[in-house]
Amino acid sequence: MTIRKDTCDGLEISLEKDKSDLELPPGVPPLLMFYLYLSAGCNLHCRHCWITPSFIDGEPVPAECLDIELIKDAVLEAKALGLASVKLTGGEPVLHPEFARIADFLSEQELSLTMETNGTLIDRSLARHLRDKTRLFNVAVSLDSHDPDWHDRFRGRRGAFDAAVRGVKHLVEAGFRPQVIMSVMRENVEHVESLIALAVSLGAGSVKFNPVLSLGRGADFQRRGLLLSIDEVVALKQRIRGPIQERYGIYLGMMLPPALMTVKEILRHGGSGGACHVRNILGLLGTGEMALCGIGRNVPELCFGKLGRDSVREVWFTNPTLIQMRRDLEGALPGLCGDCIHAKGCLTHCLAMNFEATGRLVDTSPICTEAQRLGLFPEGRRKKTASKG
Repeated sequence: MTIRKDTCDGLEISLEKDKSDLELPPGVPPLLMFYLYLSAGCNLHCRHCWITPSFIDGEPVPAECLDIELIKDAVLEAKALGLASVKLTGGEPVLHPEFARIADFLSEQELSLTMETNGTLIDRSLARHLRDKTRLFNVAVSLDSHDPDWHDRFRGRRGAFDAAVRGVKHLVEAGFRPQVIMSVMRENVEHVESLIALAVSLGAGSVKFNPVLSLGRGADFQRRGLLLSIDEVVALKQRIRGPIQERYGIYLGMMLPPALMTVKEILRHGGSGGACHVRNILGLLGTGEMALCGIGRNVPELCFGKLGRDSVREVWFTNPTLIQMRRDLEGALPGLCGDCIHAKGCLTHCLAMNFEATGRLVDTSPICTEAQRLGLFPEGRRKKTASKG
């Protein structure tokens, strides 16, 4: 069985597994990927973070870091369920005191690795180790402006920009072409092209733009009117993928529901438009909880068990929230999704965002709902309209 490339996080991950050797009950998909939130803490205090990790100034707190033995046990158990890939994230994953050992172990288990990081803790030695000794094939580093002072204020710590730039340089020197991720809001939207020029000068392989969401600390931006509206997001995407893309040699992208993307962009992501393949993913939080994803940090009902106490296998097979989610995704999708030609590839885009907006995991994406209200949802992507054509 081949699963389409997972680009929920902007990094293309080939998830392939032969299902014939897996013992899975009817209706239970293979568990192909862990989102491994190695630390529930972070050395930065970013104003927009939707996961809201604890700010750790100095040495990491053991209770905020996943125990390496629990990770090993979970991986060995999940491999029998299909585990093929791991995304290393956090908090800040490199803050974990045994980060290199964990990356080494995952690589020894022949798992493909990607990582999201703020880049500030990556030195030359670690970058070389990751390139030469592990199966890490792509790294995404957060940079939100070409302006050091603006980035530092946004990330809540002086010197964050210079440290992140050094981290990117170390990664490039080691042989990576890291992705730069820019969190975009009203205050820095005019920094977009300057940030791209910086990324190119550093040797990045791509730039991804994440509009700040009204989740976690981002809710304060919503109250203050600092988030981009849907029409502004769509306009920015068209600008990035149009005239700006023509001026730069690296890929520029933004993850939106596929109904709001061009056909070329959808095809680049394996036909899924960058959907999150949530049916095949389990999040392991820094505090040990097994969760849908990082949303479990702030939404306890989306945590399904705890490592060291509960079996990964039992959670994956029997958790009622996961079972209901799978049924809902397989059935008739609600609202606008039920009339969208991309529904089965999009899978309602981001279930965490849906839950924050409506209290339901499987629901029409609030992005598409707002796009429809503004008249920006393409009629040609609706089944009724498409069938007439």
